[in-house]
Amino acid sequence: MSTSSDEKRETGPFDLAATPIHLGTSGDAHEPAAPLPGFGFDGPSFGAYIGAHCREGAPGRLLMVETTPTDWASWECHTQGDEIVIVLEGRGEFVQQIDGQEKRMPFEPGSTFINPKGVWHTADVVESMKAIYITPCPGTEHRPR
Repeated sequence: MSTSSDEKRETGPFDLAATPIHLGTSGDAHEPAAPLPGFGFDGPSFGAYIGAHCREGAPGRLLMVETTPTDWASWECHTQGDEIVIVLEGRGEFVQQIDGQEKRMPFEPGSTFINPKGVWHTADVVESMKAIYITPCPGTEHRPR
C-alpha cells in the first residue's frame, strides 16, 4: 500500500554520477532513500548533505558513482562506519594503512573493497577509475599523501 508521500517521492531513473542517493540506516518509512539532485561533489555539497540527512549515531550512507582519472591527492578515513567500493572501470591499487603497514590491493573492473571504519585509505590510479561508493560521510577525515 502506498501513501501520498510515497507517490510524491522521486523514484528514478537516476544517474548516480550526477544524482547520488542517501541511504538511511533503518530502511523504514521514517528514513526512506532520498535522491540528491543538484549535488555538487564538492566540500559544500557534502556538508549540506550531512546537515540535512545525517544524525548522531545514524549517519546513513551516500550511494554515488565517481570517476577518478588520477591518483587520489590525499588519504581519507571514515570514522562513522565502513565504506564499500565497487570498481566499474579502470585499473590501479587501493592502499589501506592497517597497524602501521600499507596493504596494497590491485583493482580492475568488478573488484570490490571494504574500507573499514577508522582505516586510512587512498588509491593509485593507472587507468581512469569509475566506481560505486557506499560511504558514511559524517566524520570523514582527510590528510595529505
